[in-house]
Amino acid sequence: MLLTVPPPTGQGSRGKPATRRTLLALRDALTERERAELSVEVCASAAVWLAGRLPAGAMVALYAAKGSEVDVSALDGALRAAGYGVAYPRVLDDGRVLAFHAVGIDELVPSRFGLREPSADAPETAVADIAAFVIPGLAFDRQGGRIGWGRGHYDATLAAAARDTLRVGLAFECQVVEQVPRDPHDALLHVIITEVATYTVA
Repeated sequence: MLLTVPPPTGQGSRGKPATRRTLLALRDALTERERAELSVEVCASAAVWLAGRLPAGAMVALYAAKGSEVDVSALDGALRAAGYGVAYPRVLDDGRVLAFHAVGIDELVPSRFGLREPSADAPETAVADIAAFVIPGLAFDRQGGRIGWGRGHYDATLAAAARDTLRVGLAFECQVVEQVPRDPHDALLHVIITEVATYTVA
């Protein structure tokens, strides 16, 4: 059953703060052990989904989990074992589009916003060369909607990506709601994968 979030006051951006607070509290309520176990299940499903759609050797953009986000460590290992490339994002000072670097997850270093990122001198991968973006978030719906932290980095990055790039959201089932508040510029995802289901957007 999908979670019904209390109706926000207003639509679009005005409704997002309340949704963020509600869904972050639900995600944070999972124990560390629950998050670890469920993350492995999410990653296993994501690896299967991606393998069925990516060409050999394709580059996949992952993320370093912040706080109670789905941990992608198992997906990183599965992708590399299958011969895919893996890159991680870095926030730039001069714009919202993210930079991506092909590094190992153990090479990430602490940076701003409580994130772990590649160093600036790590090998960079062009956004246009990335075949799939695996994206975190606070709330998702089955229509491909997503709410992040509100900085717009992924919306800007996906707008700069190739048109056929796959957009994959990873979440715990408690983060999937009937409908998230959405603005016209918000990028939609092709699929949301949880420990319970794979929600493919028609």
